[in-house]
Amino acid sequence: MDKQDVIDIADGLKMIEDGVEKIQTVMREKKIKSIREVAAELIPMLKEGDQEINESIIRHLEKSK
Repeated sequence: MDKQDVIDIADGLKMIEDGVEKIQTVMREKKIKSIREVAAELIPMLKEGDQEINESIIRHLEKSK
């Protein structure tokens, strides 16, 4: 591993940490007890083809490439 690899890994870990904090904040605000509750709402929305959510997820994934 070179210096850039270590920096890239550290950046990735920071992104994960930020994501976890964001998830925890929303879950606390909405009083969501588990990820299963989130999945129970998210999965049907995705299956129904909610275009707004699907497009939002696709845009987000494209940004992170």
